[in-house]
Amino acid sequence: MLPVSEIVETIIGEEPCAGFPCALVRLSGCNLDCAWCDTPLRDKVSREYSISELVDIVEKSGRPWALITGGEPLMNPKTPQLVESILNAGISVLVETNGTFDIGALPKAAVKSVDIKTPSSGFAGSFLESNIDLLGPHDAIKFVIADRADFDWAVSEAERLGIFGRKQVVFSPVANRLSPSILAKWIMDSRKPARLSVQLHKILGLP
Repeated sequence: MLPVSEIVETIIGEEPCAGFPCALVRLSGCNLDCAWCDTPLRDKVSREYSISELVDIVEKSGRPWALITGGEPLMNPKTPQLVESILNAGISVLVETNGTFDIGALPKAAVKSVDIKTPSSGFAGSFLESNIDLLGPHDAIKFVIADRADFDWAVSEAERLGIFGRKQVVFSPVANRLSPSILAKWIMDSRKPARLSVQLHKILGLP
């Protein structure tokens, strides 16, 4: 059984699959407690579901994508099996993970959005660097940026890891802390091959 915080139908709000309608499954529990976390339900358990129940819910939604998120979905050892089962049902899957767990357990066909936590989160240095070589061309590495210090750190860290131009690098502003237009200017001025990602679902007023 998998503990679930919520299941909603919405629009995927962030890269690398922003804009697609999806059935969002938020698994309960997280091993981090980021200073600016915007997911108050991350530790709430609404109820527990079997994998077959969750696949049935996703199928009945009729949405082309499933978004498996948290909390931290890879805390649950059954998450890779859930993802595989949804893929086998003919539905595309995006998994959002905080970068502290081995993503090698996930099916290669799943799209992964993997965080590298910045200093403002309180968890800089938590990223599992072996995940970099497991990322495919459709996956993304995301830095959530709260201020200029975060941005400069993220650029330096991306350079150290050698991911600019080799992996999709996404910079996303912390909501209500940093204006997307300011972050866009920093990206432009840096001339680094990073993408700006805003939380589209929040702009649209969706879950």
